[in-house]
Amino acid sequence: MEHEEELYAERERRKVYAELLAAGALELTDELDQDARIKLYKAWDDVTRHMAFKNAYYALEQYIADRTLGSIAVQVDPSSMEPGGSIGNSQLLSLIEAEHEALRWLADNPHLGSPNYPGPNQQWMAIITDAPEAFRRRANAILEPHLVNLRLNENSRLVPLQSQEMHNQVVEPTLHLLHGQPRFADAEKAYQDALRELRDHRPDDAITDAAGALEQALRAAGCTGNSLGELRKSGQQAGVLKADDDRITGVIGQTIEWIKDKRNAGEAHGSNAKYLQSDAWMLVHIVGALILRISDAAGK
Repeated sequence: MEHEEELYAERERRKVYAELLAAGALELTDELDQDARIKLYKAWDDVTRHMAFKNAYYALEQYIADRTLGSIAVQVDPSSMEPGGSIGNSQLLSLIEAEHEALRWLADNPHLGSPNYPGPNQQWMAIITDAPEAFRRRANAILEPHLVNLRLNENSRLVPLQSQEMHNQVVEPTLHLLHGQPRFADAEKAYQDALRELRDHRPDDAITDAAGALEQALRAAGCTGNSLGELRKSGQQAGVLKADDDRITGVIGQTIEWIKDKRNAGEAHGSNAKYLQSDAWMLVHIVGALILRISDAAGK
């Protein structure tokens, strides 16, 4: 039975929505309906109610309040997701991003949630570390059946489904490839930095970090050299890079040289920046695809 884990009313709602969507009588939306809001509030509560968060819950709420006030000029907190409030839809979507950011921040500073620090309970530390992904999965599992045309990414950003396809095909496999493999540790860090800069709307920095990830991936695959150009030549000779790959890495290298020249001249930021957010988005994803190709050629 489809959606058999759900109760009768929810199974029926999903069935009706699916039929109406297929018939063109319903369209995807960016709006959170009341039921979605209730479920998203419960998702946050379920993830953070464990005793592992006892000492850190106030810090999480403070992070969310500061983040939302500083970014959207409205202070919201997890309870804002409950129906009946005056918080607008775009602010609630911002809350989802801020909640995931807060969990990621705590995962990077897990001692804040440990009542036994500096002798932390390892089981509780694992719960804190796993919380961002647990919340992300829960949020996306709610957004989809409520026909919300957004998905929450690992970088704490809600993106339209059209962008999510590229993310699923490139970013997630790249991070999965890199995660836990010692030889790709430097490449993973640089690629994560590129995603972070992309999230923060710093296209030049995102491109620079993406190029760094590519360099580190080439080194991990056995290529040698002190620059991307030298690593490209080494990659060609070793069969790690194909001719088409080399043309793409050449463009990346030229882009990096332009950014370096602008920075040396003090012109690489603000209105003088050449590259747009969309340019960086494209290049970061191309680099992710290239890293996958390189790993295949190197025999993983």
